[in-house]
Amino acid sequence: MGSPMAQNLIKAGCDVTVWNRTKSKCDPLIDLGAKYKPSPAEVAASCDVTFAMLADPESAMVVACGEDGAASGMSPGKGYVDVSTVDGPTSKLINGQITETGALFLEAPVSGSKKPAEDGQLIFLTAGDKSLYEKVAPYLDIMGKVPIFLYFSLI
Repeated sequence: MGSPMAQNLIKAGCDVTVWNRTKSKCDPLIDLGAKYKPSPAEVAASCDVTFAMLADPESAMVVACGEDGAASGMSPGKGYVDVSTVDGPTSKLINGQITETGALFLEAPVSGSKKPAEDGQLIFLTAGDKSLYEKVAPYLDIMGKVPIFLYFSLI
């Protein structure tokens, strides 16, 4: 679902930088105007906000916190938005690694599937840093129809 989400951002005129474990999956996005970086760390270092959409908790942890993971490229003033659907303990671990860098964290799992992602009709259920939510709300509006800030995370 990450590819249709990124396509919607690109089509809306956003500056998008991409990475995928399988680089060829980035090619259609690059053709639309996205920039490519060879690691999550380099994406995070080059962007103010990093969105991550992973299929499972293990992948989410590796991409956020592993070797050359996004946390390695985070610093104060940056934000990490995890739109993957992961369990609470995984989200807490990612939150800890990201905020340890001085960056902000927002969990924003989506409700929807590939077709709603393509149509920009996802529902984002967010929790975490309210200022990061306010900063990324315009992007969530592009990718979805209803971004909902549920609470300030107690993580």
